[in-house]
Amino acid sequence: MSEYLYILFDEPKKNLIIGTTSNLLMHMHEIKNKTNDIYKNEYETNKLAYYEKFDELSQVIIRENELKNLSKENLISLIKEDNPQWNDLHDTILKIWNTSAKLHDKKQITQKGDNI
Repeated sequence: MSEYLYILFDEPKKNLIIGTTSNLLMHMHEIKNKTNDIYKNEYETNKLAYYEKFDELSQVIIRENELKNLSKENLISLIKEDNPQWNDLHDTILKIWNTSAKLHDKKQITQKGDNI
């Protein structure tokens, strides 16, 4: 199972939140739709600025601690390396997931057809 580290931001880029999850797409859906009270914050910090994927929970925890010890300026530099326009990457991961799901469905159809 994959583990993800993410950094969220608000529109004026005053607030950054670092977190981890095992399901980035579902987690972002919950944040965007405020389906859980822990995601209802006054700052509207709900835009995905950065994420990393890990194979092991221990790896993501180590990386989370590393990032939480960085200054805000260093976090901003990290984000700008991969996402200089500060795009909300939620749309990107949604497109990746949709493409992956379509390929998976196509593969299943092909495999079923091969078995006929």
